[in-house]
Amino acid sequence: MKQLCLAVLALVSVAACNRRPATNAAAPANATAAATNAAPAAAAAAPSPKLAQIFTPDVIGSNVAFLETITGPAFRTDGPLLTYKVGGCTVLVGQTAGKIDNIGIDGYGGACSFPIAQYFAGGYQYPVPQLPTFGDISKGFGGTFAADCLKLCGNAADPVVSLNYQGSHADNFNNLYAAISVTEDATLNAYQTWANALGARYSDDVLEQGTTNMGNDSGQDVAAQAFGALRPTVIRVGSNLPGQN
Repeated sequence: MKQLCLAVLALVSVAACNRRPATNAAAPANATAAATNAAPAAAAAAPSPKLAQIFTPDVIGSNVAFLETITGPAFRTDGPLLTYKVGGCTVLVGQTAGKIDNIGIDGYGGACSFPIAQYFAGGYQYPVPQLPTFGDISKGFGGTFAADCLKLCGNAADPVVSLNYQGSHADNFNNLYAAISVTEDATLNAYQTWANALGARYSDDVLEQGTTNMGNDSGQDVAAQAFGALRPTVIRVGSNLPGQN
């Protein structure tokens, strides 16, 4: 009997040993599946609740003092422009005598964004998304591209290219300003394409002033094509916006 028990124990041990390699071999696949199920692709970061309180349709024309019950005091004041730090984002507020003219974000994108369409009339054929490219804005609203300098710009500041839309009565006369500084390769390439096209028509002195003195002959088709796929890093809505006074 003792020999029989030992034989049975030996067989159980052999069977257990024979199962281990198969379990180990399957572990990587199972671990991958478990990791995939446990950690799906991260969703894009959502704006903070405070931004949702700030960026409402009726914020334009409201009192800065009321806004600051949400934002706290301004981080910086530059004439009529107030800068706030909210939820890791840089919020820009243009004001006159304590009333908000315009509001926006510097460093626009991802968690630092707001529903643009709420400030404009419905029914546009191509509604502008919350994270738009210049092409989305141009297609949805229209607008005019502008540059503060196109040649001999100096080193004081990077050139800025903007797309400006003037809202109608249906938009409560809200305007839109979307801009990007010319710093990275993709932006620089688009900028050079536009500047080179205009260089065939204008002198360096005119190009140095950007599109200021070009009237209706500022190569809008070239700018729209060159900047269409790029995303603005500053978006502001309201009135008394840069270049629209």
